[in-house]
Amino acid sequence: MGHKIKWIVLLLLAAVFVFSGIQLYRSVMEYKVGENEYDRLAQEVYADTLPPVVPEGFQPDAGGQEDETEGTGQDAALSFDIGHEKLREINKDYIGWLAMNDNINYPIVQGADNTYYLTHTFYGTQNKAGTIFMAAENEEGWDAKNIIIYGHNIKNNTMFATLMQYEDQAFFEQHRYFSIYTEEGVSVYAIFAAFRTGESSEAYQYGFADDEDFMNYIALMQSWSVINTGIGVDPDDQIITLSTCTNVNNGRFIVQGVKIE
Repeated sequence: MGHKIKWIVLLLLAAVFVFSGIQLYRSVMEYKVGENEYDRLAQEVYADTLPPVVPEGFQPDAGGQEDETEGTGQDAALSFDIGHEKLREINKDYIGWLAMNDNINYPIVQGADNTYYLTHTFYGTQNKAGTIFMAAENEEGWDAKNIIIYGHNIKNNTMFATLMQYEDQAFFEQHRYFSIYTEEGVSVYAIFAAFRTGESSEAYQYGFADDEDFMNYIALMQSWSVINTGIGVDPDDQIITLSTCTNVNNGRFIVQGVKIE
């Protein structure tokens, strides 16, 4: 009897192992399909020459803020054909493009809710890779005080997976800025905070009662930051909150940037 029980247990363990392997293979293949779609988008719109992380000619000063010299910012960005019209033809919810580092260079959408683009690509294909999207609560769009943008932490290092690398000071030093391209031009953001938090974190605050409320929020975010950025935020500034899952206990990882140009 003991021998039979041993074999039953071994068979059950083998079945669990095979099932887990099949599920892992399916996930890997699904993520690969999503990755291929975004590679296709890069070819279709840009022939693989993706928008630069910062516009040509942009030079920050020693303190991390922008150097307002001729040839930087909006005018320089116009030399890169972002292809907004073509992107909107592919997806009517397209609102802009995020260029952040070697692995984060994607279109941004905004849907009617915060669920659809968790499981659908930019082409509308159902896929766990999803799409980078602005929170539906940001009704003011790019004029919002705190723009919140979500993306998945994918194991193949795509979408928002590399946000987690901003826990490392050395990585931050090499990737201090990101840009948002819209039809109005390009906006450059300097990263001022990066930290782990929870899904119901105070970081997800859309509106502020007044300047004092906003600055209290900024002080809290900076106190949570695990990196030293040296970047200040003023009451009249606009910020972006980039959010992804840590894949541990419903945790979230956030990187925040302040608009400098």
